[in-house]
Amino acid sequence: MRSAVLKREAAKAIDKLSDKKIKVALDFIKYLKEKEEIEATLEILSSRELTTQIEEAEKAIKKGKLDEFVSWEKVKRNV
Repeated sequence: MRSAVLKREAAKAIDKLSDKKIKVALDFIKYLKEKEEIEATLEILSSRELTTQIEEAEKAIKKGKLDEFVSWEKVKRNV
C-alpha cells in the first residue's frame, strides 16, 4: 500500500517539472533500477547453494535433460 502512495507522490512531483528535469529524473530512476538488478544478481551469485543449482541446471541443459525442468507454462499457472 505504501508503494502505491509513493508512486502517486512521485507522479505529482514529476508533473510539476520541466521537460529537462523530467529527463534527469527518468535517467536517475533508470540508474536506480539497474543498481537494484545488479544488487539482486550479486546476492544470488554470493549464495553457494544457488550458484551450485545454476551450474547443475546448465549441465543438464547441455546434456539435453530438459525433462528435469518445470515448463514455463506450468510455473505461470501456479503463480
